[in-house]
Amino acid sequence: MSVHLGKDNYDFADRSALAKGSLKPINTLAIAIAAISPTTSVFLVYGTGLSSAGTGVIWAFIIAGFIAIGMALSYAEVGSVFPSAGGAYTIVRRALGPIWGGITNILFLVLGIVVTASILVAAATYLSSLIPALPVNWTALVMMVLVTFLSFQKISPTSLVTSLMLILELGVILTFTFFAFVHSSFSINPLTHPVIPSPHGGTLIDVGIGGLLIAVVPALFAYNGYDWPLYFAEESTHAKRMLPRAVLWAAGISIIIELGAVTAATFAIKNLPAVLSNPSPLSLIAKQTMGSFGAKILLIGVVIAMFDTGLAGNLAYARIYYAAGRDQMWPGKLNKFFSHTNSNQVPTYGFLVLLVGNGILSIFDSLNNLITFVGVIIVTIYLLVAISALVCRVRDKDLERGLKMPLWPIPPVVAIIGVVIALSQQTPRDLVITGVIVIISLTFYILYRKNLPGRLTVTSCEIDANSNIVPSIKQDE
Repeated sequence: MSVHLGKDNYDFADRSALAKGSLKPINTLAIAIAAISPTTSVFLVYGTGLSSAGTGVIWAFIIAGFIAIGMALSYAEVGSVFPSAGGAYTIVRRALGPIWGGITNILFLVLGIVVTASILVAAATYLSSLIPALPVNWTALVMMVLVTFLSFQKISPTSLVTSLMLILELGVILTFTFFAFVHSSFSINPLTHPVIPSPHGGTLIDVGIGGLLIAVVPALFAYNGYDWPLYFAEESTHAKRMLPRAVLWAAGISIIIELGAVTAATFAIKNLPAVLSNPSPLSLIAKQTMGSFGAKILLIGVVIAMFDTGLAGNLAYARIYYAAGRDQMWPGKLNKFFSHTNSNQVPTYGFLVLLVGNGILSIFDSLNNLITFVGVIIVTIYLLVAISALVCRVRDKDLERGLKMPLWPIPPVVAIIGVVIALSQQTPRDLVITGVIVIISLTFYILYRKNLPGRLTVTSCEIDANSNIVPSIKQDE
């Protein structure tokens, strides 16, 4: 089906140089779950959550789960109204305007050059525990080079690699969960009486609400990634109908698996002070519940899972930069730079920026202290997307939706309230750094406003013969 355009309209899909219709729904769902990576998430943030919330980390993940469901519904609905490789960036830009979209773009730029490095350094750390001769930072750099190589390939074969590694990692986390549940031993029920060691001694004391809320942001970071199907909207078949549902499926599957693993691990703790003092709490729990050999096999799976997460994340971040370049949201020649694609129809220079940024951080920083900072940036983006979901339903109510969230406006309101409360409990350092990034971005885009395109409003969404999204949009002045 063709799209007929008036003189003020242009076909957004025709401006896309990405490989249209290359991905099936199951591929995008696999990429999303790989980006969330229950195995990576739990092994990466469990220790951070445990240190602030003690055994109340279970409740932190439960609270974060409700916020994530509200966010997934917001992403799914507004993403079906504004489908684009830009995902959350495009949602905010078209719902709230180019200035706020620009801020979101910069937040993603920071995330892209920090998150993958932190994950690969963690993977290299676990690998080094198995092969001590391997230097952590240089191993992480080699992993980043391999991630970049795979990212440059055609999206369909790359998604197959991601899917195969995902199957393995799900087996890893489910096996760990089973053994941890079998060896449940905590004498005080973490659900009814969460505790944490006293700072003045080895005695256990009750966890305060502040400690629980601090751990909510790392838990949200653990669940993050369910919006990943939206970044492949222009490369997927049956996109308008299936991708919003893939968002919800990815969120639901990951919340269930991660909450199960966190609950099992917490109930399996034999000595809370000892576990908290260990640099890798879950490794200790795995050794106690699966034995030394079983723990080593588990760690191999964790390394593979973390590599898979780095690859899935890399694929999406470059597409965000690509969409922003296509929309003329970067200064001058950077638009052409980021919107360039190679012969495989994937963003070229965006991957190179990610390689350089993550490569430098992999070599010179352990990144262990960046988990809460990354979490603050992620939930700041959540806040903008949830507000966009409210604004879009009220102002753009006549636009076609591939999915309409139930119980509106409860999901985005729950997400906004939860995010604001969680942010209020974070460290001043993380809040100040994120605030500085937002202020600098806001100032730049206000000064650069005359060079930015207007807010883009979808006027109709049609489906072509292959069930691909073909939206016609016009530019508001």
